[in-house]
Amino acid sequence: MDKKSATVLVIEDDRDMNDMVSLILRDAGYEPLSAFDGEEGLEIAGRDNPDAIILDLMLPKMNGIEVCRKLMENESTRSIPVIALTAKNELTSKLSMFVAGAKRYITKPFEQSHLINEIKRALKQRDISAHFGEDFPDPRG
Repeated sequence: MDKKSATVLVIEDDRDMNDMVSLILRDAGYEPLSAFDGEEGLEIAGRDNPDAIILDLMLPKMNGIEVCRKLMENESTRSIPVIALTAKNELTSKLSMFVAGAKRYITKPFEQSHLINEIKRALKQRDISAHFGEDFPDPRG
């Protein structure tokens, strides 16, 4: 996938963090979309079919684990890679997100380059999986 055309949905209730992540994405050549709670995030994901989703765990209306689960249950959104971006660094949070279907987990504070690299990896993994018609292993090995 050409990163210049990739759309990334940011589901983050903190407006300053949402704005900052959106700016980082825009500067890297991605087209950001924003949602500020779990329900809005699901609605936008279903309507706009983004190429990737950046998802906070602590959200109003529906937490990130529930959002991720619902994304993976829906045929039209299940192939969208979800990247958790959260302040929660506990092993149980990480495991819960991976079990729910997240492809990556980044803790705040984070390096901009790390976020962009994880998006690139998630998109590459999605494209490889689509090409082979199966859930292909992580390209990092």
